[in-house]
Amino acid sequence: MKKEQLILLWDKLWEGLGTLKKRGFFHIIAGSTLAKIAGFVSVFFLPRFLSKNDYGLLTYVDNIRNYVMLLNGIGITNATLRYCAQKGSDEEKKGYFLTSLKVGITADVLLIIFTAAAYLMIPFPFEGARFQLVVSSCLPILYFLFTDIQLLLRATFQNKRYSVYNFTYSFLLMIFQIIFAVLWGVTGVMVSRYISMGLCVLMGFLLIRDLPMMKVKALMPSREETYTMIRFSIVMLTASASSMVMSYNETFIVGQLLKNEELLAEYRVASNILSISLFLLEALLIFILPYFIQHINDKRWIWDSYKKLFAINGAVMTLFHLGLFIFAKLYLFVFAGPEYLGAAPLVRMFLIASWIQAVFRGISGNILAVTGEEKFNLKINIIFVIVHAVIDVTAVKLLGIYGAAIALIVVYFLSGLIMNLHLRNICKSQIGEIKNDEE
Repeated sequence: MKKEQLILLWDKLWEGLGTLKKRGFFHIIAGSTLAKIAGFVSVFFLPRFLSKNDYGLLTYVDNIRNYVMLLNGIGITNATLRYCAQKGSDEEKKGYFLTSLKVGITADVLLIIFTAAAYLMIPFPFEGARFQLVVSSCLPILYFLFTDIQLLLRATFQNKRYSVYNFTYSFLLMIFQIIFAVLWGVTGVMVSRYISMGLCVLMGFLLIRDLPMMKVKALMPSREETYTMIRFSIVMLTASASSMVMSYNETFIVGQLLKNEELLAEYRVASNILSISLFLLEALLIFILPYFIQHINDKRWIWDSYKKLFAINGAVMTLFHLGLFIFAKLYLFVFAGPEYLGAAPLVRMFLIASWIQAVFRGISGNILAVTGEEKFNLKINIIFVIVHAVIDVTAVKLLGIYGAAIALIVVYFLSGLIMNLHLRNICKSQIGEIKNDEE
């Protein structure tokens, strides 16, 4: 390569970095990284502060609570991201945000009533599970408010505030969760979540009160527009829930079939690697999705941008996952303790699943979801939830906890492949139509 070409590439690199800096990309990366570090400390060090049986109980309770959280606010926070990120007046954006608050709070009040009643009636295999579930039953409404404010900050491109807000929650949770876990065990963990989330909701309203859109009179959406918001949110919720429920199903299946709290604790410690390895992907998605929403009708821009993202993300994720794969035992020793070192092979299997999700499935699926293909995303996720459940039950029966990782690898790969092909086809189809019209 000639010297002039190298200089040109270097100039383009610095120009690209400068553009990312102006748009707040590094604020999001830094904030997400700090938030994840705090989150890792609070989550991954919990096995050191709880007995193995208590940690197994917490895993079981959290998994049931995760199912409930899939219905949180009927997914109306997705409407906040989409409608407040699109071009429009501040009056319209404020109207959409206030509507999302009304709909989400109403839905969560009903959710809390029904789930609390169910917890009191349904039998559970682990002692103490009923009490912990009842104690945590009001968390959805706080988490909804936190998430809705968080996505409003991102939709309005308030990247610095978003990063501070995200980190503050994780930091408070880290401090309170460890302190109260030492004092009151599993119950202390639940109390810490109420305190940290409640404080952050108050902080969130302080962060958004001086936004330009909050200083104008809201133009509330019509009844028909509200119904459109709700329909979009429910479709997005179902698609997102269908995707996440696969990992929840695994924990449930492992717990129900093996009925061993210590094995469930090992499984949870190993599967935690999925979240630590995906924080870069989450930060990237938070940054890029509002831009893809703004280009919802420009499939050429979407496809060209996706190809660049795929190459960069693939290279970064490969290096990142390879490092985690090599140091799997060190990860277990530091975060969980020497009694969990036997879970290293399981950690490495989950890292393979994580790499497939981060490179082939995560970006394409989310781009489809926010650019008008949410119904396709929904169909694919529902199909693969069923496929995953069948494979998972069979694999766990035959191979124990290792079968859970194998099932996730297979389903992530197949669903990711289909999503990439569909994104390519719809983009190429519109590009072809444009060329024909130009001719």
